[in-house]
Amino acid sequence: MEVTFRSLRTFTRLFRTRLLVCRHKSAASLVRKDEPNTELLNSFNDDIKIGGVVPVFRKALLFPSRVAVQDEYGIYTYSGLYQSAAELSKEIANQLSGETGETVSYMCSNDALHIIVQWAIWMSGNIAVPLTPLHPPEMLKYFLTDSSTELIISTQDFENTLAPLAKDINRHLLVITRDKQITAQLYQPNSAFPLKTEDVGLNNIWYGENDAMLIYTSGTTSKPKGVVWTHSMLSTQIASLHSAWQYSSNDVVLHTLPLHHIHGQLNSVNASLAAGARLRMLPSFVSHTVWARLLGMGEQDETKVTVFHGVPAMYAKLTADYEKMFGSTKTAQYVKTTLASRMRLMCAGSAPLPDTLFHKWEEISGLRLLERYGMSEVGMALSNPYLPIEDRTVGYVGLPLPGVSARIAAVDEKTGKLQNLVTVETPLPDSQIEISLDRLSNKDFFSSHDGWEQPKVIKHTENSDDTYVGELLLKGNSVFSRYWNRTPKLDDSEFIDDEWFRTGDTASFTGGKFRILGANEERKIDCDRHFGILNKIFWVLLKVDKFDFD
Repeated sequence: MEVTFRSLRTFTRLFRTRLLVCRHKSAASLVRKDEPNTELLNSFNDDIKIGGVVPVFRKALLFPSRVAVQDEYGIYTYSGLYQSAAELSKEIANQLSGETGETVSYMCSNDALHIIVQWAIWMSGNIAVPLTPLHPPEMLKYFLTDSSTELIISTQDFENTLAPLAKDINRHLLVITRDKQITAQLYQPNSAFPLKTEDVGLNNIWYGENDAMLIYTSGTTSKPKGVVWTHSMLSTQIASLHSAWQYSSNDVVLHTLPLHHIHGQLNSVNASLAAGARLRMLPSFVSHTVWARLLGMGEQDETKVTVFHGVPAMYAKLTADYEKMFGSTKTAQYVKTTLASRMRLMCAGSAPLPDTLFHKWEEISGLRLLERYGMSEVGMALSNPYLPIEDRTVGYVGLPLPGVSARIAAVDEKTGKLQNLVTVETPLPDSQIEISLDRLSNKDFFSSHDGWEQPKVIKHTENSDDTYVGELLLKGNSVFSRYWNRTPKLDDSEFIDDEWFRTGDTASFTGGKFRILGANEERKIDCDRHFGILNKIFWVLLKVDKFDFD
């Protein structure tokens, strides 16, 4: 059914009522400016200089009164999330007898509880293993046993799913409730913010040397493997994305992605929270709800969405519903003007972005989608430019993100070994934390035209057409070093020549940018590739008209 310009106001007002459940007149009243704590910042940066890592939860101390999350149940400040996590971390530590470095698996919905549980696991010095109800019981049991899980945490929603598994593997199941864990931290407009929050967790040097989480691959060619993400790897990835895509504490990020994949964990959640941004978390992707949030009619400027990360299947569904809902010329022009003026960044990844969809979305929104390349083992590795927007090229994935080196190599017919064709290296981002809370990110990487420094291109061989085709190899501090519970192998099965990771994808480098051509049939590995399983999940759910990850 077509939505007219007049009915559009009613449409968005209905969904706004559902989301803003906190008892206050306007979410704009929640926007508070924290005075920079220069002593704390200097302490953090001193630790970084000597190899320490400031975990995401600890950065919350820099902006305690700012709004961190807005979900279906309420609105929460960074201080509220931090204090709730601190309390839960005590229970986790008690269950594990104070041990650190243990794996803790957990299943939560896409809301504030997920962040609280993850932060609590990190505060207690342990390793987070996110689970999803999308997987059948036998697969969940495999994750629990393969990860050597010592403790399982679940919300009441998933207690019946996890309780039998916990019994089977003789592990304690800690069931948390929303009332117990976070109701006390729900923002109340007439109460004072607890601006001074006690620091908890281990020291930053410890986090610089230890593991943060396991992200399991999709298991397309063999059993899924747990990719070990260290706190250092996560911190480097966040610094890279902050530099390249210019994350800011002014961002309002609409989150609808599942959180057992790195796409949602990194791009939407952790990179945003590390910048002091506001997350608007939906329990699942529902097209008309996402349209209501993107348009944001009747909301204050401080609460209107500015950033969205999605997979091509999401944009395809939004486009299909756009044709049904916004058919009139006047309404279509309103949608385009609103999105073009408000949205700072809209990204697409986890699968190839069709040319027709890229151009259709630009016609609808006035925005060029930013396409990037990533996988569980490397996070985000290649990206089209943030600026200038005109340089975003459909079908290409741009250049290595800050701190990443990318190489094209092909098998030499004479020797049977990989021969290097071209290497593109991008300098590391500055990991020092910026003092300005309006741009809490990394220094020296923001400019009027680009988000990162010009990469260095090394051509190992010359081609007449200046086009290089072969297997894509990646290297850098943001690239993983091992799979969990498996003996490290720095050989040609996964790594080659001084820790270059073999992605198994065939790519080309031409015209100063990379393009993913597909999987290397001679060397299939179990990675979440650019054309990966996440997008397939969304397409399957589209066919049954259901996007529910809870």
